[in-house]
Amino acid sequence: MLIILSFIFYILLCLWRLDWALMVLIFGLPSYLIRFHIFGIPSTLLEGMILISFAIFVLKNYQNIIERVKNRLNHKSKILNHKLHRYPFDIEIILLLVISWLAIIVAGVTSDALGIWKAYFFEPVLVYVLIFNIFWRRKEDNSKNSDGLNDKLQVTSYELQAGKILRPLTASAFFISAWAILQKMGIIFSPENFLPRVTGPFSYPNALGLYLGPLVLVLMGWLFAKIPNSKSQIYQKIFIGIVLAMSVTAIILARSEGALAGIGAAALVMAGFIVCNKIFKKPIFLKMGMIKIFIIMALAMCYPLIALNIYPRYYYPNFSNKYVNYALNKIMLKDLSGEIRKQQWRETWQMLASSPKRFIFGDGLSGYRAAIAPYHQDGIFYNFEHDPDFRRKIVWFDEKYKAEHWQPVEVYMYPHSLFLNFWSELGPAGALLFVWIILKFIYIIIANCKLQIANSESKNFNKYLSLGLLGAMIVIVIHGIVDAPYFKNDLAVMFWILLAPVGFLDLENKSEKLEK
Repeated sequence: MLIILSFIFYILLCLWRLDWALMVLIFGLPSYLIRFHIFGIPSTLLEGMILISFAIFVLKNYQNIIERVKNRLNHKSKILNHKLHRYPFDIEIILLLVISWLAIIVAGVTSDALGIWKAYFFEPVLVYVLIFNIFWRRKEDNSKNSDGLNDKLQVTSYELQAGKILRPLTASAFFISAWAILQKMGIIFSPENFLPRVTGPFSYPNALGLYLGPLVLVLMGWLFAKIPNSKSQIYQKIFIGIVLAMSVTAIILARSEGALAGIGAAALVMAGFIVCNKIFKKPIFLKMGMIKIFIIMALAMCYPLIALNIYPRYYYPNFSNKYVNYALNKIMLKDLSGEIRKQQWRETWQMLASSPKRFIFGDGLSGYRAAIAPYHQDGIFYNFEHDPDFRRKIVWFDEKYKAEHWQPVEVYMYPHSLFLNFWSELGPAGALLFVWIILKFIYIIIANCKLQIANSESKNFNKYLSLGLLGAMIVIVIHGIVDAPYFKNDLAVMFWILLAPVGFLDLENKSEKLEK
């Protein structure tokens, strides 16, 4: 009954103010946790909001949509070429949908594969399209509250439009982090099997880091970008700072090491760009920075191969400084969770290399668990004491010693590597396409920062928010070395939400060039 009432309220909100409804949707990304069945088909509250929003948007604008399609077919749009822009990442979206649909066929067109496709690919793209057509306005429509189809996709205020995405994300981060902090205080129940770690509303601690990690950098960029010129804006900046501190606290309480490593790396990159801008004020340093970031991203994507083939398997750092040893063990994945990840990667690679079909197409959507089963090892022997003679002892010592060092390993849904996740689900074509989307995202941001430095009337908001979005993507990639930061309902939608402000930025720069 509560779900039905929620949908009735949301339909009424969509009919009244579609832009407010979309902001509610962005705030409610974790609502995928509320699950139900409609005529035997599994669904979530988040999915319902996405489909309702898009359906009402189409119904309210079907005449404009039909007219636009007719103009395209009749080539009348060529007259307006100087005013028209393609959607950013449009080719990539089409390719991703085609490749993901082929992955459904590879998986045997199962209900699980179809469910993964709609939740992780189709519906996130719908949200991306909605953001452009509801939040982005023509110059002449800037003062209106209409939510009609945005045919020209022309620029208004980047800060105004990006703020409609940032505010609900900030409110969502506040809600999630407050939940986690209250769990630590014992006010809200926390799953006992993860204590003393907190989980927020999610079912496991790392989900908290996966959700809040990118938002920490977005908030950081927004905090630097926001120059208050009124009392209300001062209060807003204070609130952003509070949410930023709460989010970092929640991640620390969840002990999400992947998220913390990503935040640290992204913060260093942001600081480097800011220092270079303040000291040198030359675009050449941004170009050098872009090359370095591309290299870092490529290394992060290939890290499973580095960890498996370059690091000595039975070597453990043994320096006089325990903190150095701790850091190196984490980087080289020599701790227990790291060894489990490496075992997953070995099994995944064996599975992918077992046949040309799997190597080229993967195992299709939702096919990983069944495909990996024949290659799965029930557990690993882990060297808790970092004993240099451990390998010999495992072979020659008694069963008691072996049992003490045996660590069971379950069959996970994904191989916990961003690149291998996409390879196993979509094949290498899907994995490379995803890498391309990330690199294009970075290129647009760096090009914008370079433009702002070259321009004497630099737009502070654009520059710093861009760096925040760049940091968010770095967090996703770094955390993606050891986890699955896309294949989850809320994370897939968030990924495309974060792409939208970068698309706004791209359109703004292109429009300014056309006006000149």
